[in-house]
Amino acid sequence: MPVRDDSVSAPRTLRHHNVFLSASIPDPKRWDGPFDALEVTDAVVAAGRSVLALDGVLVTAAHPTIAPLLLYVAAEFPATEEPSVIVYQSELFDDVLPEPTRRFGEDGIGDLRWTPRVAGESPTPGRWNESLALMRRQMLSEADPIGAVFIGGMSGIIDEFELYRDLFPLRPVYPIGRPGGEARALAPRVESRVPHLFDGESYPVLFRQIMADIADELPD
Repeated sequence: MPVRDDSVSAPRTLRHHNVFLSASIPDPKRWDGPFDALEVTDAVVAAGRSVLALDGVLVTAAHPTIAPLLLYVAAEFPATEEPSVIVYQSELFDDVLPEPTRRFGEDGIGDLRWTPRVAGESPTPGRWNESLALMRRQMLSEADPIGAVFIGGMSGIIDEFELYRDLFPLRPVYPIGRPGGEARALAPRVESRVPHLFDGESYPVLFRQIMADIADELPD
């Protein structure tokens, strides 16, 4: 696969197509692999700005370490008639959803979409698996994203990567390696035209290349 040039020019608009972001800051109590929380944060912010700057729509699950970041990023851009950020969450987490996530819809910045909970589950690790699986499948099936970015994260990153690949086997995926987390483990499973996808540290440059790569796949 040819490698994209580092000096890539600004990509064309994404024309309101959806881009999926799977990201979280790992919880050291439940994950003991290497990661850098600040690098995850920087990469998520750069990803959000890159998508929104090109009139794309960012689709993600409402992870409490990520949703507030996207709220602030979306607030930097002019208001639009349609939501620029779509956040999915299972009704299982209704009682524990952080206030910044609820403000997506209340402030008119994004759209918070609920999916059904599975009976017998609770919002605690190990007891939410089926509700999250249902939410992820509904999210990706409805959103029909044209590309997917993976940053940091724990086992959920792998679940969302495998589901995305199952639903959209020919669409591009971009695991960002430098911040660590489970996204780094995805590197050997991906062939990419974007240089430094797994070790790049200038995230604005890296995501400009990623967006150009995604835009190239759009029909004329």
